[in-house]
Amino acid sequence: MKTSFTTEGTEITGYEKRFVFKMIKSLLCVLCVLCGSNVFAKAPAVPETAPLEITVPDFHVKTLSCGIKVLFLKDDKMPLVAAHFIAPGGYVTDPEGKEGLVGLMNTCLRSGGAGKLAPEAFDAALENKATSMGASAEQENFSAEFKCLAGDLTEVLGLFADMLLRPQFDAMRLDTAKANSMDSLKRLEDTPDTLTRVLFYRTLMGHSPYGRWASPKSVGSITREDVVQFYQKNFGPQGSILALSGNFDEEKTATQLESLFAGWKGQKNSAPTEDAKPLGPTIYFFPKDVTQVFIRFGLLGIKRHDPRDIPLQVANYILGGSGFTSRMMQEIRSDRGLAYFVYSYSLPFNVRGPYQILGGTRPDSVKEYLTLMFQLMGDFAKGGPTDQELADAKQSMIEEFAYNFESPYSLASYKASLDFNGYPDDYLKNYRGKVKAVTQEQATQAAQSILSQKEWVMAVCGPPELEKVLSTFGNVHKVSSIFEPLEK
Repeated sequence: MKTSFTTEGTEITGYEKRFVFKMIKSLLCVLCVLCGSNVFAKAPAVPETAPLEITVPDFHVKTLSCGIKVLFLKDDKMPLVAAHFIAPGGYVTDPEGKEGLVGLMNTCLRSGGAGKLAPEAFDAALENKATSMGASAEQENFSAEFKCLAGDLTEVLGLFADMLLRPQFDAMRLDTAKANSMDSLKRLEDTPDTLTRVLFYRTLMGHSPYGRWASPKSVGSITREDVVQFYQKNFGPQGSILALSGNFDEEKTATQLESLFAGWKGQKNSAPTEDAKPLGPTIYFFPKDVTQVFIRFGLLGIKRHDPRDIPLQVANYILGGSGFTSRMMQEIRSDRGLAYFVYSYSLPFNVRGPYQILGGTRPDSVKEYLTLMFQLMGDFAKGGPTDQELADAKQSMIEEFAYNFESPYSLASYKASLDFNGYPDDYLKNYRGKVKAVTQEQATQAAQSILSQKEWVMAVCGPPELEKVLSTFGNVHKVSSIFEPLEK
């Protein structure tokens, strides 16, 4: 349900992005308190405000003859139109031995020319209209998007359809994308953050498609023929969603969409359904002389639509998901100064996704950090949140939900993601009520069901001498390359 993006060949989840935002917000709150106590003789009173009201707009829905479900969110006050397209597929559909193919396909879908326009001409057509357009992927879907001035929509929709239906996959652009991808992959081991991310997913998600990762070798083996054949077999309209938001004539746009996409055929890509098997309990240690040790601890979490989903969201918010107010941040960082940062998140997939705790600490603090981390996990699994923690978390989550409504564009993309992943039509309307209804018992049981598992993995990057310290917490597997075969 949450988004992710890639940079330098590295996937970064939307949860990690949201945590950074929460950290900034929490820091600003701390600064405000400090300013209030140091500048004013008496801290200024904060006026009471009325409960936040959120109105969920009605989306108009039309299904095109090719199978695309279109969501329309019209807003005449906006100068732009944004589109967000989602189709089944994603990184989990990378052929074994050709990992990285999905990434190359999406790069060249946009950069490799489309329709009758060569790459340079397609680029120029977008630049002349001041239009941004792109294609990307997440674990379980392909996506494409554009944003343009309302007056340019008719022409830009034609370019967008060409990109999706008639990509050229220019050979020279593909070679450039391959070279860039291989260079980025070779640099993944340069920083603890990126290399532990790869180790974490490869070990927690075992040998399943969710645990595969591109390597310089796999990307180097990919040919243009591989890309074209994969596109023809896997990229299509069945099961896809297109969200349009902003200033447009709905009837005219719907007619144009039907004309542009009529006759598009393609197979619906089926995502894997078998849960991964973690390669644990094991600590995967990458020795590297660094001043900050990265530690990623993980367990299998839940699938989408699991009844524990919202109770687990609340529990995780309290344990490690809320920035400076979380229990882990308070006790590990604020109270004891053992970490530069620590947070947790749950990421459901169509199969059981990861539950991760990520922290960064000094080499001499690793033993104390891990001891306290395991203690906090055990205590929380046993006793759950306090009444006050529960009340504060639910109130914060209810208020933060408003961020999804900041603009028609962000709301339409969020709604498209919900519909694509099979959430009910009333999810947006009912979410806050379901959060409010979570009980202490439900939050505790949800946390316990995840945190009490024994098949955990840990990905650590730090100085070589840490191996002895880590061995006191479990079996240590020393890793010399993040691309090597991994076993327990």
